[in-house]
Amino acid sequence: MYNYIALFIPLMLLIVGIEWYVSARKGNGRYNTANTVNNMAIGAIDQVSSLFYVAFMYLVMEFSYRHFRLFELKADWTQWVLGFLAIEFLSYWYHRWSHRVNILWAGHVTHHSSELYNFSVGFRGSLFQGINRIIFWACLPVFGFQPIILLVLFKLGAIWCFIVHTTYIPKLGFLEKILITPSMHRVHHGKNELYIDKNYGSTLVIFDKLFGTYQEETEPVVYGIKGDYTDNNPVNAVFHHYRYLFRAIKQTKGFKNKLKVVFMPPEWVPPAAEEGERISESYVKMDATPFTRYAYLQVACCVPGFVAFLFFNPVLTPPLFWLIALSLVFAMINAGRILKNNINPGFGQREMLRLVVSVGTAAYLMVLSGNAYLWIPMIYFLLVIQSLLQGIATSKSVIVTES
Repeated sequence: MYNYIALFIPLMLLIVGIEWYVSARKGNGRYNTANTVNNMAIGAIDQVSSLFYVAFMYLVMEFSYRHFRLFELKADWTQWVLGFLAIEFLSYWYHRWSHRVNILWAGHVTHHSSELYNFSVGFRGSLFQGINRIIFWACLPVFGFQPIILLVLFKLGAIWCFIVHTTYIPKLGFLEKILITPSMHRVHHGKNELYIDKNYGSTLVIFDKLFGTYQEETEPVVYGIKGDYTDNNPVNAVFHHYRYLFRAIKQTKGFKNKLKVVFMPPEWVPPAAEEGERISESYVKMDATPFTRYAYLQVACCVPGFVAFLFFNPVLTPPLFWLIALSLVFAMINAGRILKNNINPGFGQREMLRLVVSVGTAAYLMVLSGNAYLWIPMIYFLLVIQSLLQGIATSKSVIVTES
Protein backbone atom coordinates (compact mmCIF):
# COMPACT_ATOMS: atom_id res chain seq x y z
CA MET A 1 0.00 0.00 0.00
CA TYR A 2 1.40 3.36 -1.03
CA ASN A 3 0.67 6.94 0.04
CA TYR A 4 -0.96 8.34 -3.10
CA ILE A 5 -1.65 11.69 -1.41
CA ALA A 6 2.09 12.38 -1.85
CA LEU A 7 1.46 12.72 -5.60
CA PHE A 8 -0.22 16.09 -4.93
CA ILE A 9 3.16 17.51 -3.92
CA PRO A 10 4.61 17.61 -7.47
CA LEU A 11 1.47 19.48 -8.57
CA MET A 12 1.94 22.01 -5.78
CA LEU A 13 5.61 22.39 -6.68
CA LEU A 14 4.62 22.97 -10.31
CA ILE A 15 2.24 25.74 -9.21
CA VAL A 16 5.03 27.27 -7.11
CA GLY A 17 7.40 27.02 -10.08
CA ILE A 18 4.97 28.76 -12.45
CA GLU A 19 4.34 31.60 -9.99
CA TRP A 20 8.08 31.89 -9.35
CA TYR A 21 8.76 32.09 -13.11
CA VAL A 22 6.10 34.79 -13.55
CA SER A 23 7.57 36.73 -10.62
CA ALA A 24 11.09 36.48 -12.09
CA ARG A 25 9.88 37.69 -15.48
CA LYS A 26 8.13 40.66 -13.89
CA GLY A 27 11.08 41.35 -11.56
CA ASN A 28 8.74 42.22 -8.68
CA GLY A 29 10.65 40.47 -5.88
CA ARG A 30 7.75 38.29 -4.77
CA TYR A 31 10.09 35.29 -4.67
CA ASN A 32 13.67 34.69 -3.68
CA THR A 33 15.47 31.36 -3.58
CA ALA A 34 16.49 31.51 0.07
CA ASN A 35 12.94 32.21 1.28
CA THR A 36 11.45 29.49 -0.91
CA VAL A 37 13.94 26.84 0.21
CA ASN A 38 13.36 27.92 3.82
CA ASN A 39 9.62 27.42 3.32
CA MET A 40 10.20 24.01 1.75
CA ALA A 41 12.46 22.96 4.64
CA ILE A 42 9.78 23.94 7.16
CA GLY A 43 7.28 21.98 5.07
CA ALA A 44 9.59 18.95 5.11
CA ILE A 45 9.69 18.99 8.91
CA ASP A 46 5.91 19.26 9.03
CA GLN A 47 5.28 16.53 6.44
CA VAL A 48 7.42 13.97 8.27
CA SER A 49 5.80 14.95 11.58
CA SER A 50 2.32 14.75 10.06
CA LEU A 51 2.78 11.05 9.35
CA PHE A 52 2.55 10.68 13.13
CA TYR A 53 0.29 13.48 14.36
CA VAL A 54 -2.38 12.91 11.68
CA ALA A 55 -2.45 9.20 12.55
CA PHE A 56 -2.68 10.09 16.24
CA MET A 57 -5.44 12.61 15.52
CA TYR A 58 -7.39 9.89 13.72
CA LEU A 59 -6.96 7.49 16.65
CA VAL A 60 -8.12 10.17 19.12
CA MET A 61 -11.17 10.95 16.96
CA GLU A 62 -11.94 7.23 16.64
CA PHE A 63 -11.76 6.85 20.42
CA SER A 64 -13.99 9.87 20.87
CA TYR A 65 -16.48 8.50 18.31
CA ARG A 66 -16.65 5.03 19.87
CA HIS A 67 -16.94 6.09 23.49
CA PHE A 68 -18.44 9.58 23.65
CA ARG A 69 -20.69 10.19 20.63
CA LEU A 70 -24.09 11.53 21.60
CA PHE A 71 -25.88 10.27 18.49
CA GLU A 72 -25.17 8.79 15.08
CA LEU A 73 -25.48 10.64 11.78
CA LYS A 74 -26.59 9.02 8.53
CA ALA A 75 -23.67 7.89 6.40
CA ASP A 76 -24.79 9.84 3.33
CA TRP A 77 -24.11 13.19 1.65
CA THR A 78 -25.72 15.12 4.51
CA GLN A 79 -22.93 14.02 6.89
CA TRP A 80 -20.34 15.33 4.42
CA VAL A 81 -22.09 18.71 4.16
CA LEU A 82 -22.65 18.99 7.90
CA GLY A 83 -19.09 17.81 8.54
CA PHE A 84 -17.71 20.50 6.23
CA LEU A 85 -19.71 23.20 8.04
CA ALA A 86 -18.70 21.85 11.47
CA ILE A 87 -15.03 21.86 10.48
CA GLU A 88 -15.34 25.40 9.15
CA PHE A 89 -16.87 26.57 12.43
CA LEU A 90 -14.28 24.77 14.55
CA SER A 91 -11.41 25.88 12.30
CA TYR A 92 -12.48 29.49 12.69
CA TRP A 93 -12.30 29.34 16.49
CA TYR A 94 -9.16 27.22 16.57
CA HIS A 95 -7.50 29.69 14.20
CA ARG A 96 -8.71 32.69 16.20
CA TRP A 97 -7.48 31.26 19.49
CA SER A 98 -4.18 30.40 17.81
CA HIS A 99 -3.70 34.16 17.33
CA ARG A 100 -4.98 35.20 20.76
CA VAL A 101 -3.47 32.57 23.11
CA ASN A 102 0.31 32.69 23.44
CA ILE A 103 0.96 28.96 23.68
CA LEU A 104 -1.19 28.31 20.59
CA TRP A 105 0.40 31.24 18.74
CA ALA A 106 3.79 29.60 19.35
CA GLY A 107 2.63 26.72 17.14
CA HIS A 108 1.00 28.93 14.51
CA VAL A 109 3.50 31.78 14.19
CA THR A 110 5.69 29.68 11.88
CA HIS A 111 3.09 30.09 9.16
CA HIS A 112 3.09 33.89 9.48
CA SER A 113 6.77 34.72 9.87
CA SER A 114 7.71 34.90 6.19
CA GLU A 115 8.07 38.46 4.88
CA LEU A 116 7.23 37.27 1.36
CA TYR A 117 3.81 35.96 0.39
CA ASN A 118 3.49 33.37 -2.36
CA PHE A 119 2.35 29.80 -2.92
CA SER A 120 5.43 28.40 -1.16
CA VAL A 121 4.19 29.98 2.11
CA GLY A 122 1.52 27.27 1.99
CA PHE A 123 4.28 24.80 2.91
CA ARG A 124 5.02 26.62 6.19
CA GLY A 125 3.18 24.45 8.68
CA SER A 126 4.42 23.71 12.19
CA LEU A 127 4.25 20.24 13.71
CA PHE A 128 3.02 21.93 16.90
CA GLN A 129 0.11 23.45 15.04
CA GLY A 130 -0.85 19.94 13.96
CA ILE A 131 -0.51 18.64 17.52
CA ASN A 132 -2.51 21.54 18.98
CA ARG A 133 -5.29 20.84 16.51
CA ILE A 134 -5.92 17.34 17.89
CA ILE A 135 -7.66 18.42 21.08
CA PHE A 136 -10.05 20.63 19.08
CA TRP A 137 -10.85 18.04 16.41
CA ALA A 138 -11.51 15.37 19.07
CA CYS A 139 -14.82 17.01 19.92
CA LEU A 140 -16.34 16.61 16.43
CA PRO A 141 -16.97 12.82 16.60
CA VAL A 142 -18.94 13.43 19.81
CA PHE A 143 -21.66 14.83 17.52
CA GLY A 144 -21.78 11.73 15.35
CA PHE A 145 -19.30 12.59 12.60
CA GLN A 146 -17.32 9.58 11.41
CA PRO A 147 -13.56 10.12 11.83
CA ILE A 148 -12.72 8.95 8.30
CA ILE A 149 -15.08 11.56 6.82
CA LEU A 150 -13.56 14.27 9.00
CA LEU A 151 -10.05 13.24 7.94
CA VAL A 152 -10.91 13.33 4.22
CA LEU A 153 -12.55 16.76 4.61
CA PHE A 154 -9.51 17.97 6.53
CA LYS A 155 -7.17 16.85 3.72
CA LEU A 156 -9.38 18.42 1.03
CA GLY A 157 -9.51 21.68 2.96
CA ALA A 158 -5.70 21.79 2.97
CA ILE A 159 -5.78 22.15 -0.84
CA TRP A 160 -7.81 25.38 -0.63
CA CYS A 161 -5.54 26.64 2.15
CA PHE A 162 -2.61 26.23 -0.24
CA ILE A 163 -4.34 27.97 -3.16
CA VAL A 164 -5.07 31.21 -1.28
CA HIS A 165 -1.37 31.99 -0.69
CA THR A 166 -0.74 34.19 -3.71
CA THR A 167 -0.65 37.87 -4.62
CA TYR A 168 -1.41 37.23 -8.30
CA ILE A 169 -5.11 36.41 -7.96
CA PRO A 170 -7.04 39.67 -7.59
CA LYS A 171 -10.37 40.18 -5.84
CA LEU A 172 -12.95 37.73 -7.17
CA GLY A 173 -16.11 39.82 -7.25
CA PHE A 174 -19.15 38.26 -5.59
CA LEU A 175 -17.04 35.32 -4.33
CA GLU A 176 -15.46 37.74 -1.84
CA LYS A 177 -18.81 37.70 -0.04
CA ILE A 178 -18.79 33.90 0.28
CA LEU A 179 -15.27 32.48 0.33
CA ILE A 180 -11.93 33.14 1.97
CA THR A 181 -10.29 34.21 -1.29
CA PRO A 182 -6.60 34.97 -1.86
CA SER A 183 -7.43 38.64 -1.21
CA MET A 184 -9.11 37.76 2.10
CA HIS A 185 -6.17 35.64 3.18
CA ARG A 186 -3.61 38.27 2.18
CA VAL A 187 -5.32 40.51 4.74
CA HIS A 188 -4.96 37.77 7.35
CA HIS A 189 -1.19 37.60 6.76
CA GLY A 190 -0.70 41.36 7.00
CA LYS A 191 0.94 43.03 9.98
CA ASN A 192 -0.71 46.36 9.12
CA GLU A 193 -2.68 47.64 12.13
CA LEU A 194 -5.86 47.50 10.02
CA TYR A 195 -5.30 43.83 9.18
CA ILE A 196 -4.13 42.33 12.48
CA ASP A 197 -6.38 39.50 13.73
CA LYS A 198 -8.74 39.51 10.76
CA ASN A 199 -10.18 36.87 8.39
CA TYR A 200 -9.71 33.66 10.35
CA GLY A 201 -11.93 31.51 8.13
CA SER A 202 -10.54 28.54 6.19
CA THR A 203 -12.91 28.33 3.21
CA LEU A 204 -16.04 30.33 4.09
CA VAL A 205 -16.11 33.97 5.18
CA ILE A 206 -19.45 33.73 7.03
CA PHE A 207 -17.98 33.22 10.50
CA ASP A 208 -15.70 36.25 10.18
CA LYS A 209 -18.76 38.31 9.34
CA LEU A 210 -20.78 36.82 12.20
CA PHE A 211 -18.07 37.29 14.83
CA GLY A 212 -16.68 40.67 13.79
CA THR A 213 -13.31 39.74 12.27
CA TYR A 214 -14.09 40.42 8.59
CA GLN A 215 -11.83 42.86 6.75
CA GLU A 216 -11.51 43.61 3.03
CA GLU A 217 -8.17 44.30 1.37
CA THR A 218 -8.12 48.10 1.17
CA GLU A 219 -4.42 48.99 1.47
CA PRO A 220 -1.12 47.32 0.44
CA VAL A 221 -0.29 44.40 2.72
CA VAL A 222 2.93 44.32 4.75
CA TYR A 223 3.71 40.66 5.41
CA GLY A 224 5.46 39.02 8.35
CA ILE A 225 5.16 39.36 12.12
CA LYS A 226 5.83 42.19 14.53
CA GLY A 227 9.03 42.21 16.56
CA ASP A 228 12.66 41.70 15.63
CA TYR A 229 12.38 38.11 14.40
CA THR A 230 14.65 37.26 11.44
CA ASP A 231 13.50 34.43 9.20
CA ASN A 232 16.85 32.78 8.48
CA ASN A 233 16.62 29.30 9.99
CA PRO A 234 13.85 26.68 9.48
CA VAL A 235 14.32 25.24 12.97
CA ASN A 236 14.19 28.69 14.55
CA ALA A 237 10.99 29.40 12.59
CA VAL A 238 9.37 26.43 14.34
CA PHE A 239 10.73 26.97 17.86
CA HIS A 240 11.49 30.69 18.31
CA HIS A 241 8.26 31.69 20.09
CA TYR A 242 8.54 28.71 22.44
CA ARG A 243 12.02 29.96 23.32
CA TYR A 244 10.57 33.39 24.01
CA LEU A 245 7.84 31.90 26.23
CA PHE A 246 10.40 29.83 28.14
CA ARG A 247 12.55 32.91 28.81
CA ALA A 248 9.53 35.00 29.74
CA ILE A 249 8.19 32.38 32.18
CA LYS A 250 11.64 32.03 33.74
CA GLN A 251 12.07 35.78 34.21
CA THR A 252 8.50 36.61 35.27
CA LYS A 253 7.80 36.62 39.00
CA GLY A 254 4.65 35.15 40.49
CA PHE A 255 2.74 32.02 39.48
CA LYS A 256 -0.25 34.02 38.21
CA ASN A 257 1.93 36.10 35.91
CA LYS A 258 3.70 32.96 34.66
CA LEU A 259 0.32 31.50 33.69
CA LYS A 260 -0.53 34.74 31.92
CA VAL A 261 2.61 34.38 29.80
CA VAL A 262 1.19 31.10 28.51
CA PHE A 263 -2.45 32.09 28.00
CA MET A 264 -2.50 35.83 27.33
CA PRO A 265 -2.38 37.24 23.75
CA PRO A 266 1.05 37.51 22.08
CA GLU A 267 1.21 41.31 22.45
CA TRP A 268 0.91 41.10 26.25
CA VAL A 269 4.24 41.98 27.88
CA PRO A 270 4.85 40.22 31.21
CA PRO A 271 6.19 42.29 34.12
CA ALA A 272 10.00 42.24 34.32
CA ALA A 273 10.23 39.88 31.33
CA GLU A 274 12.49 40.34 28.36
CA GLU A 275 10.75 41.68 25.30
CA GLY A 276 11.32 40.51 21.76
CA GLU A 277 11.33 37.25 19.90
CA ARG A 278 15.02 36.38 19.86
CA ILE A 279 18.08 36.54 22.08
CA SER A 280 20.42 39.39 21.26
CA GLU A 281 23.91 38.00 21.47
CA SER A 282 27.30 38.05 19.88
CA TYR A 283 28.22 35.06 17.79
CA VAL A 284 30.63 34.07 15.09
CA LYS A 285 29.11 33.64 11.68
CA MET A 286 30.51 32.07 8.53
CA ASP A 287 30.06 33.29 4.98
CA ALA A 288 27.89 30.61 3.38
CA THR A 289 28.64 31.57 -0.24
CA PRO A 290 31.17 28.73 -0.85
CA PHE A 291 28.44 26.23 0.05
CA THR A 292 25.82 27.61 -2.35
CA ARG A 293 26.44 24.91 -4.99
CA TYR A 294 26.14 22.29 -2.25
CA ALA A 295 22.80 23.77 -1.12
CA TYR A 296 21.37 23.75 -4.65
CA LEU A 297 22.47 20.14 -5.14
CA GLN A 298 20.81 19.19 -1.86
CA VAL A 299 17.53 20.79 -2.91
CA ALA A 300 17.66 19.24 -6.40
CA CYS A 301 18.15 15.77 -4.89
CA CYS A 302 15.86 16.17 -1.90
CA VAL A 303 12.70 17.42 -3.61
CA PRO A 304 12.11 14.30 -5.77
CA GLY A 305 13.57 12.18 -2.97
CA PHE A 306 11.05 13.58 -0.50
CA VAL A 307 8.10 12.90 -2.83
CA ALA A 308 9.33 9.32 -3.29
CA PHE A 309 9.83 8.94 0.46
CA LEU A 310 6.28 10.07 1.28
CA PHE A 311 4.86 7.83 -1.47
CA PHE A 312 6.73 4.69 -0.36
CA ASN A 313 6.79 5.32 3.42
CA PRO A 314 4.02 2.79 4.24
CA VAL A 315 6.24 -0.05 2.96
CA LEU A 316 9.55 1.11 4.45
CA THR A 317 11.10 -0.70 7.40
CA PRO A 318 11.51 1.52 10.51
CA PRO A 319 15.34 1.82 10.20
CA LEU A 320 15.09 2.76 6.52
CA PHE A 321 12.22 5.17 7.26
CA TRP A 322 14.25 7.07 9.85
CA LEU A 323 17.44 7.06 7.76
CA ILE A 324 15.70 8.61 4.77
CA ALA A 325 13.46 10.95 6.78
CA LEU A 326 16.25 12.42 8.89
CA SER A 327 18.65 12.67 5.94
CA LEU A 328 16.11 14.57 3.83
CA VAL A 329 14.93 16.85 6.62
CA PHE A 330 18.42 17.83 7.78
CA ALA A 331 19.54 18.32 4.19
CA MET A 332 16.67 20.75 3.53
CA ILE A 333 17.22 22.56 6.84
CA ASN A 334 20.91 23.07 6.10
CA ALA A 335 20.21 24.14 2.51
CA GLY A 336 17.82 26.78 3.87
CA ARG A 337 20.43 28.01 6.36
CA ILE A 338 23.12 28.22 3.67
CA LEU A 339 20.95 30.22 1.29
CA LYS A 340 19.93 32.49 4.17
CA ASN A 341 23.67 32.94 4.92
CA ASN A 342 23.19 31.66 8.44
CA ILE A 343 25.84 29.05 9.24
CA ASN A 344 28.51 28.88 11.95
CA PRO A 345 32.19 27.90 11.89
CA GLY A 346 32.60 24.14 11.69
CA PHE A 347 29.41 23.77 9.64
CA GLY A 348 31.19 21.94 6.83
CA GLN A 349 32.88 19.49 9.17
CA ARG A 350 29.65 18.77 11.06
CA GLU A 351 27.79 18.31 7.80
CA MET A 352 30.48 15.96 6.57
CA LEU A 353 30.13 13.88 9.74
CA ARG A 354 26.37 13.71 9.21
CA LEU A 355 26.81 12.53 5.63
CA VAL A 356 29.45 9.92 6.55
CA VAL A 357 27.19 8.52 9.29
CA SER A 358 24.29 8.42 6.80
CA VAL A 359 26.42 6.65 4.18
CA GLY A 360 27.58 4.12 6.75
CA THR A 361 24.04 3.49 7.94
CA ALA A 362 22.78 3.10 4.37
CA ALA A 363 25.60 0.64 3.58
CA TYR A 364 24.85 -1.38 6.72
CA LEU A 365 21.12 -1.55 5.88
CA MET A 366 21.92 -2.54 2.31
CA VAL A 367 24.06 -5.46 3.49
CA LEU A 368 21.56 -6.42 6.19
CA SER A 369 18.46 -6.35 3.99
CA GLY A 370 19.94 -7.06 0.55
CA ASN A 371 17.95 -4.07 -0.74
CA ALA A 372 19.57 -2.93 -3.99
CA TYR A 373 17.52 0.27 -4.02
CA LEU A 374 19.72 1.62 -1.24
CA TRP A 375 22.32 2.32 -3.94
CA ILE A 376 20.16 5.36 -4.80
CA PRO A 377 20.72 7.22 -1.48
CA MET A 378 24.35 6.02 -1.56
CA ILE A 379 24.92 7.76 -4.92
CA TYR A 380 23.21 10.88 -3.56
CA PHE A 381 25.46 10.93 -0.49
CA LEU A 382 28.60 10.56 -2.60
CA LEU A 383 27.56 13.39 -4.91
CA VAL A 384 26.83 15.84 -2.10
CA ILE A 385 30.00 14.87 -0.19
CA GLN A 386 32.09 15.86 -3.20
CA SER A 387 30.27 19.21 -3.42
CA LEU A 388 30.60 19.74 0.34
CA LEU A 389 34.36 19.16 0.22
CA GLN A 390 34.68 21.94 -2.35
CA GLY A 391 32.77 24.29 -0.02
CA ILE A 392 34.98 23.41 2.95
CA ALA A 393 38.14 23.95 0.91
CA THR A 394 37.16 27.54 0.01
CA SER A 395 35.57 28.63 3.29
CA LYS A 396 38.46 28.66 5.74
CA SER A 397 39.18 32.39 5.72
CA VAL A 398 35.71 33.91 5.55
CA ILE A 399 34.67 33.99 9.21
CA VAL A 400 33.05 37.21 10.40
CA THR A 401 31.63 38.37 13.72
CA GLU A 402 28.13 39.74 14.21
CA SER A 403 26.13 41.05 17.16
